[in-house]
Amino acid sequence: MTYARAVAALTLVLLASGCSEPEEEKRAFEVPTSLCGTPVPAELLSPVLPASGEKIAEEEKVGNGYFGCTVLVNGTSVLNAKWTWWGKGTTTLNVAGSQWGVRLDEHVSEDRTYTYADKGGVSRVTCPEPSVPTRKTKMELFAQIFVSGDGQPDEAAMEKLIQAYAKALSASPECVQK
Repeated sequence: MTYARAVAALTLVLLASGCSEPEEEKRAFEVPTSLCGTPVPAELLSPVLPASGEKIAEEEKVGNGYFGCTVLVNGTSVLNAKWTWWGKGTTTLNVAGSQWGVRLDEHVSEDRTYTYADKGGVSRVTCPEPSVPTRKTKMELFAQIFVSGDGQPDEAAMEKLIQAYAKALSASPECVQK
């Protein structure tokens, strides 16, 4: 074997062995079919969750006109979801501006009901009109989702997820008033 062929063969062997990557750790947890108690298809939630991990959990914070939830994988925050009541006339961009560190002004729906980016989204929630006027008739409900920590930024997935979350919230007890 000539020197050139020996070097070429050795190079191929080194390249082949250098290209093999260690096996990626898989998820040991099942992706839930709800986001913090609100029904959301697992296939919409899955892309923004880490590709690996053993345990998924949720921590909720509830207040007057406010609900917040942090999704944790292996004890690390990966996703935050919340809904809040804002005064009528508030825009999705006003609400999006309340989230520090996430720019949500690049993708605004044509009807301006939602805005999103790779790390988050905000949507106005359409609630049925109550039969009896209440304090909430002067308010509008907004849904917010933000990727944190080890969550996976994904623009297309976030657009679908924020829309599904807002739609599900429109049928929730918080939104449906008698």
